[in-house]
Amino acid sequence: MKEFSLQIVTPDKTVMDGKAISLLIRTATGDVEILAGHTDLLAALGTGRARIRTADGMDTFASVSGGFLSVSDGVVRIAATTFEMASELDLKRAEAAKEKAEQAIKEAKSSAEIDLAKAKLARALTRISVKNMK
Repeated sequence: MKEFSLQIVTPDKTVMDGKAISLLIRTATGDVEILAGHTDLLAALGTGRARIRTADGMDTFASVSGGFLSVSDGVVRIAATTFEMASELDLKRAEAAKEKAEQAIKEAKSSAEIDLAKAKLARALTRISVKNMK
C-alpha cells in the first residue's frame, strides 16, 4: 500500500512526523479512515481512539481528545488537544479519573458541571480502552 506523510502535534510536543499507510481517527461527526490519495479534508476531532498503521503492518493505538485533522496535497496533519499513545497511558490514573468523573456527575449542580464531568469521563474511558487494547 502507498504511504502518506503524517504529522501529529499537541500543545506540548510533536507526537509523530513520519509515514503511515492508514489513519483511523474519531472526528466530531464520526470515525474517518485516511489512506494515501485521500481527498483534501478539514475536520474537528472528537474524543476517541486513533489507529496508525505503518508500512510494516504494525498498528499503534492512541487516545485523542479535541483538535483538528487536515488533509492537504497528500499530507495529513493533526493538531490535537491531547494525543496519547497507548504506551504512554497510565491505567491506574485513567481509572481514578473515571471514578472521579462519575462522582462529579452524581454531585453536579448545573448542566455545565454535568457536561464538564461527562467530557472528563469520556476521556478517561477512551484512555482505559486504548490501554487495554492488545
